[in-house]
This record gives sequence, structure tokens and C-alpha cells, in this order.
Amino acid sequence: MQKSHNEGVLSLKEGILEIEKWTPQFINDQLTDLLDSQPYLMGTLMEADEGIDEQAHQWMLKAALVLRWSFQKMGWRLTLLPQEKWHNLLEEKVALYEEHQEENGLDMPALIKLSSSPNTLSELFLYVVENNPVDQEAAGNLLFLMDCMVEGLEQAVLQDKNAEN
Repeated sequence: MQKSHNEGVLSLKEGILEIEKWTPQFINDQLTDLLDSQPYLMGTLMEADEGIDEQAHQWMLKAALVLRWSFQKMGWRLTLLPQEKWHNLLEEKVALYEEHQEENGLDMPALIKLSSSPNTLSELFLYVVENNPVDQEAAGNLLFLMDCMVEGLEQAVLQDKNAEN
């Protein structure tokens, strides 16, 4: 999503600071609400645990809340991302990551640059890995899932914006 670089990054940083003040119960309530509103996307994220420890997994889910909260603060509304769009996005990302890794290995900075929103992905990825030391494989899995999450939530916002026009 090409919005002012500063507006989006500031919103993410503010969102991170605000979410860190939330109680565990409120975070759980918000995760349940996000699961209800984005069942395909969040269902995938909640079930994903390949090579990712429980704490890093929880932080990844919190990163989804940060992004949703940041979108809400900017006045953007999420609509349901249909299952077909979500599966297409996953397939495209798998192909992109596999192709990139065959040629470049697990070059995470380069993978981040391939994202639809590299600044957003980078900020959220750092939020998760700085708080959870992970090995290279787990970091790669987290990056993939978070890249899919960022683009999926962006598409959910864009659907609403395109419906308004």
C-alpha cells in the first residue's frame, strides 16, 4: 500500500506501543475478534507452528493485531478476505519464496524487499524477532507467514476502499 512512508511507520510504532499496554485478556479478545472477521487468514496464522516456538508464534499474532490497530487508527476498515483470495495469495507467496530461495538462499532482507509493503513487513518482523530469538529456519517461516499476513490484511482494506469508489 503506497501511502506516505512516514504515516504508516508512525502508525505502526504507535500501535506497537499501545498494544504493549494491553492486558493479556484484552489481547485474547482482540485475537478472537480478528479470527472472527478474518477466519481464513487468521486460521492459517493460528495453526502455523512449523519450526516456530510458542512465544514467537504469539508475538506473530500480536503483530497482526498491531497492523489491524494501525489500520483502524488511520480510519481504514477491514472487510472479509475471501478464502479463494487468501489461498491464491498463499500460492503466489510460496512460488515467490521458493524461486527466490533457489537462486539466493534465505536472504531475508531481499525477501522483505519483494513484499508488497517492505517497510511494514520489516517493522513488524523486527518487532517479533527482536523479542524472540529464533534460528534461521524459524525466522524464515515467520517472515513468510508475516509477509502473507501483511498482504492479506492490506487486501482486506483495499477491498473496502475499492467498494467505496
